[in-house]
Amino acid sequence: MQFDPRTVAREIPGLFDEVFPQLTPSIVAHFNNSALTVQIQPLRPELLLLSTMQRAMLFELGYTVGETLLDGRASIDWQSCFAETLRRQRAYFDAKLPDQLTAWDQALAETIGTNLANSMTEMSRASGRPIVIRPRIPGLEWIASGHGDFALGSTLVEVKCSVKRFSSADFRQVAIYWLLSYAASVEGHEAEWEDFVLLNPRSGEKVAMNFNVFLSIISGGRTKVDILQLFQALVGSRLAR
Repeated sequence: MQFDPRTVAREIPGLFDEVFPQLTPSIVAHFNNSALTVQIQPLRPELLLLSTMQRAMLFELGYTVGETLLDGRASIDWQSCFAETLRRQRAYFDAKLPDQLTAWDQALAETIGTNLANSMTEMSRASGRPIVIRPRIPGLEWIASGHGDFALGSTLVEVKCSVKRFSSADFRQVAIYWLLSYAASVEGHEAEWEDFVLLNPRSGEKVAMNFNVFLSIISGGRTKVDILQLFQALVGSRLAR
């Protein structure tokens, strides 16, 4: 069985403790304290109280709306966005289909999607790089290939829509995306990610870092080659069980 990279980052215990021993709660708090603020439209609390849609489904719908807006479509095709959201959620969660998409669900999703599209457009303008939607993430042995959220050149952009700040799992996710890109780059198949951004279009927080700086903090002094070799050894030993 192959695992999606997000599943590996969030649900397989111990795999990252050896590779990135310094990715501790205090370091995660340090990263979060470096967050920048982006301009957003806040979600209306009364609409959140009215919504009965699963939160993961609601925010995935907002992400899909953001993709639609970034595609330059004149209007939002809610039926198409909802169907795509359900398809994605069912790949990772036990998604439940509500009876109907309410007006307040649409309003919340449109706010999230607009925040996301505006933030990505501004980052694209500032960097001079076009927005790539769902960039490919290469696989490795039992880790399947997958897709990230967005890319701007060699910068990976991952979107989180929690009321909380970015978690250890969020940083582990971008770490494994880098690892998989580095493994593929060593073999000459893919380019290595150079930078990453964690973006929350709900809170307006953004953490942007260079991967070399990030790795120097969390890897316990290992070089990139050492990190990859240790990771491959752990991946291979798990496959052999």
